Amino acid sequence: MSITVEVELKDFLIQINQKLDNLQKDVTDIKIELSEVKGEIKRLEEKIDGVEKRLEEKIDGVEKRLEEKIDGIEKRLEGKIDGSEKRLEGKIDGLEKRLENQEFVSRGILVALIVTILGGLAKLFGLVGSP
Repeated sequence: MSITVEVELKDFLIQINQKLDNLQKDVTDIKIELSEVKGEIKRLEEKIDGVEKRLEEKIDGVEKRLEEKIDGIEKRLEGKIDGSEKRLEGKIDGLEKRLENQEFVSRGILVALIVTILGGLAKLFGLVGSP
């Protein structure tokens, strides 16, 4: 009986060694796959960095173009506003002169009207002789 037990133990040890070898092979395969995955992750990170840089460059270019366009539009609007402002100032000056002339004429008419009324009153009360 002892021989049978030895053989069975021997077979059992062989099976355990085979299983350990299989486990070692599986662990090695997992390590290899893990290193491959790490390599792929690194490549993807590099691609993402490249895409990010290109995107930032494009955004910067678009931003510069927009700023230039906005500056151009701002300058044109300032020019138009300045032109409109000068025209309005000219019109206002013209209106001020016309208003001054109108005030002068109105004052003259008012003075003439007052003088006429005073002359009529003087003649009515006989303060001034008849010609």
